[in-house]
Amino acid sequence: GWQLLVAFPSRNSRMRLLLLLLGSTLLFLAHTTEVVVVTVATENNEGLRRYLRSAQRFGFDVQVYGLDEEWKGGDTRIEQGGGQKIRILRRELEKYKDKKDTIIIFTDAYDVTWTNGVEEVIDRFTFHYSHLRILFGAEPFCWPKKELAIEYPLVEFGKRYLNSGLFMGYAPEIYRMLSLKEVQDKDDDQLYFTMIYLDEQLRKELKMGLDSISRIFQNLNGVQEEVKLEFNDEGIPSVFNTPYNSHPALVHGNGDSKLYLNYLSNYVGEWSVEKGCVRCEERKKMESEEENAEESIVLPTISLAVFVSSTPFVEEVLNALSAQDYPKSKIHLFIYNSQPFHLETVSKWAESGKGEFISRTIINVDMETGEREARQKALESMESRGSEYILMMNGDVYLQREEALRDLVKKSLFYDTDIISPVLNQPGKLFSNFWGAIAENGYYARSEDYVDILNGVRVGVWNVPFVSSPLLIKGDLVKKISSSRPFHYNMDLDPDMSFALYARHKGHFLHVTNEDSDGFLVVSEEFVEDLQKGRLHTEMWQIFANRWLWEQRYLHADYVKILNGPVEEVPQPCPDVYDYALLSPRFCAELIEEMEHFGEWSDGSNSDKRLAGGYENVPTRDIHMNQVGFEREWLFFIDEYVRPMQEKVFIGYFKKPIDSHMMFVVRYKPEEQASLRPHHDASTFSIDIALNQRGVDFEGGGVRYVRYNCTVPADEVGHTMMFPGRLTHLHEGLPTTMGTRYILVSFINP
Repeated sequence: GWQLLVAFPSRNSRMRLLLLLLGSTLLFLAHTTEVVVVTVATENNEGLRRYLRSAQRFGFDVQVYGLDEEWKGGDTRIEQGGGQKIRILRRELEKYKDKKDTIIIFTDAYDVTWTNGVEEVIDRFTFHYSHLRILFGAEPFCWPKKELAIEYPLVEFGKRYLNSGLFMGYAPEIYRMLSLKEVQDKDDDQLYFTMIYLDEQLRKELKMGLDSISRIFQNLNGVQEEVKLEFNDEGIPSVFNTPYNSHPALVHGNGDSKLYLNYLSNYVGEWSVEKGCVRCEERKKMESEEENAEESIVLPTISLAVFVSSTPFVEEVLNALSAQDYPKSKIHLFIYNSQPFHLETVSKWAESGKGEFISRTIINVDMETGEREARQKALESMESRGSEYILMMNGDVYLQREEALRDLVKKSLFYDTDIISPVLNQPGKLFSNFWGAIAENGYYARSEDYVDILNGVRVGVWNVPFVSSPLLIKGDLVKKISSSRPFHYNMDLDPDMSFALYARHKGHFLHVTNEDSDGFLVVSEEFVEDLQKGRLHTEMWQIFANRWLWEQRYLHADYVKILNGPVEEVPQPCPDVYDYALLSPRFCAELIEEMEHFGEWSDGSNSDKRLAGGYENVPTRDIHMNQVGFEREWLFFIDEYVRPMQEKVFIGYFKKPIDSHMMFVVRYKPEEQASLRPHHDASTFSIDIALNQRGVDFEGGGVRYVRYNCTVPADEVGHTMMFPGRLTHLHEGLPTTMGTRYILVSFINP
């Protein structure tokens, strides 16, 4: 004989017409089925909220049992336990014990997600497992007692061992199964169900079976390589079991597979190729409705904790914080600096905000307070001050968008996240503040979506295994974790990795969002080495690692406007002598300080061991860029900022990269060397940059172009004269009559 099942689901109930063709006999059977989806959760955490959200995405509600009860079932992550779950289920499901047509679907709460609706689950159950009254999910491991493996019945295909995190069946049998034995809170629930299943008589009486090929239930532990994220032709994601060619409706991140569940849960029901991030669109819609209703969110009081270490451009990082569009009257400031190099910068910034913040806690180069302890103090300070959030931020975070902090708080409120961070990376690099996956050794592994998230190809809110900084942490969570000292959780790891490990072990989700481009990470690797070289202004050497910040500090504010403007607007005080803004006054002052700090000025004689041949025809008192280790940086600067101006004004001449062997700072003093005789530069063209101010630092100076009898007075600070070299522009340096004059000279393309 053979059988054919035809299902006719209705909106409120499920009508089943079973056509049983046994030989020549037809049997018609119609019945109504009630479906109850239940879970047990004593704590309303993010795992539960994710689970309920996934159920709502597929159009049904879940009955949550045990909420707000004290959990006495032990830490099932590291020990046997969970008996309390059975006791709660038995208590709550008693009302269904006599309803023979009611189907109960039970799932764990914190590490489960739905990928399909209840109707699909019932269809598969009644079609594939019509001979069963109870169905459990299956897995490849026998636990908690491995020695029981031999007692398990064989399966034709698929996984052999029961997992208690997902099961379903008819209410009378489910209730009887829950009531077979007395259970204590700390008894092991997995062992309880295992022993019932291994009892052949009970297994037959209850008609128990396993979903060995994941038609409905997918337990991930040990089979992550078999389970993939699959997108259909419409770009909608689903979970696909490759060996069994199935799309399970429920996925359980049991054991060590929770991070993979987080990855899958980022997509199923939450993101699609066509529509993108579902929650993001819901948030935007809500914010639009609030704007139309002229409603505004009340921003919470937060603690802002900044941790400064060996990173460059801390001044810019702190100033960007000051510029954030978040009322300082709602901010408690906590700042920790471990580096003497940043002592003055941090002090000045903290002092400038005096009276603006609600409170200030400043730990500036206190050798008795390490970074871990400082982070712990920040958590405790946040608790004592009653802040609703704390933003913990490293000194390498540059928040470029002024609304970044405000919007991050709003996103956390809407998404109901305990921990959230914007996606930030080092400009032009794949190094970022988050990891998409973790390798077996506990360190970075690249997830398949990492690059797409980083580059904004996939935009959304992502549950990830690690994020360093900035961390916006909900105050309620801080109250729970502060006493556990999460930054001390693993002393073999860096503080941020210790915190992330703690969060993963305790089930606290780490979210990142790339909905907005909020800023970037400052590159600090080379800076740590440069700090050991005894320089006064180490950021000057950061033109390669942190070019944008270098430009903001050291490039003249008018340079870009001049470069992009009409050539006629470039000043030309003498024939083919162009004068334009190039370097900021700050760069000029710091370069002078670096040269004087180095101190090895030449003696102004024709003998010069620094040159090939040891002879200088037109000597000056100077220090070469290669003497202070700035040659590579200055060549790059000329190529990137001087060459474009040269091509703009000296049309038709092109050479890239430029070449220069003579790049030096000249010092003029009346008592030392006040002037320079007429000469041609050994260059195709030269630049002469004024480093300090006439009338303040010195008197006199300037350049006379002899052939044209044209004089250019000493220039404005940071401005350069650019003129042809060896053939046409014979020139002389006019006497400095008082003070000290500094210029930066480069002979380009000799």
